[in-house]
Amino acid sequence: MDKPLLDFGRARIVKGRGFSIQLPLAERLRAARGFRQAVVKVTGFGRGTRGVGKAMDYISRDGALPLEKDSGELIKGRDEQKALIKEWSMDFDGHERSRDTAQIVFSMPPGSKVEALRKAVRATGERAFPDHEWVFAMHEDRKHPHAHMMVKMRGKEKGKKLQLRKADLRELRGLFAEASREQGVMLAASPRAARGIGPTAERQAIYRLRQKGIIPNVERATVKEILSEAERGPLQEKPWEKAMRERNERERGLYREEAEKLRARAAGKEGQGDPERKETLLHAAHDLELFATAMPRPKSRRQAMLEKAQAKTPEKTKDRTKSQGAELER
Repeated sequence: MDKPLLDFGRARIVKGRGFSIQLPLAERLRAARGFRQAVVKVTGFGRGTRGVGKAMDYISRDGALPLEKDSGELIKGRDEQKALIKEWSMDFDGHERSRDTAQIVFSMPPGSKVEALRKAVRATGERAFPDHEWVFAMHEDRKHPHAHMMVKMRGKEKGKKLQLRKADLRELRGLFAEASREQGVMLAASPRAARGIGPTAERQAIYRLRQKGIIPNVERATVKEILSEAERGPLQEKPWEKAMRERNERERGLYREEAEKLRARAAGKEGQGDPERKETLLHAAHDLELFATAMPRPKSRRQAMLEKAQAKTPEKTKDRTKSQGAELER
């Protein structure tokens, strides 16, 4: 392969813009039929020999787990790890904020075969990072098997470094989902917005604060914002909330458009003379249309908090919003 399948140097997507998501019909069908979603996360970046060493110790469980290289060679034990890091470090940038490696986690649903995951991760690495060195380790200490991959940011030809951004994760997930399906694990890789899901789950740090009974600062700020706005009049939809709503409406329309196209195919030459094919097309059209109708309407954190307060506050007076704010603060 001359070029990687992913362009990690492209421009960022403007946050909050209500763009339509370009998805192939097959991926929309997988979303409509509730396929499990492929899980791919960038968990961090290694900086310098020391930082990369700590990250490699973590994914190898201090050398207890073998690391599989892009070449297929196995790295066993900490001595071999140190030798590999020394070799890689010749291409490290040498400054404090340098991103010399990226750590990526690939996860499959509980019950998936570990060998299927191993082959899928290897295939993903080969397709996504053909010009880069990488290693990965298999972890089986949880219900869902997962693998930790470390990719060297500087290419084999000492060319341009990877610019691994959040926008690229969707394509990386797509490659992993495809490789997983090749191993018999039926995963999808549709974006949250294409499934009617709003903001991502709360960060681990916020979750831990909540477990300790501490109200995160981000929630306090949201409550103050709601109360301040309520004093000026009825709460208004924010620009990003409007963009989220409009995008959701567009996504529903796209599912319905695909359903209509399938019905047209069933009524045309493709469906004539082949009752089984016609039934398949009509069944797929029905699934898409049903999903478009049932798709959730995403909410921002602000909208979710206000809705929760409204459900707990029965008063219907002009001071209702202030009561909701007090409820939120509690």
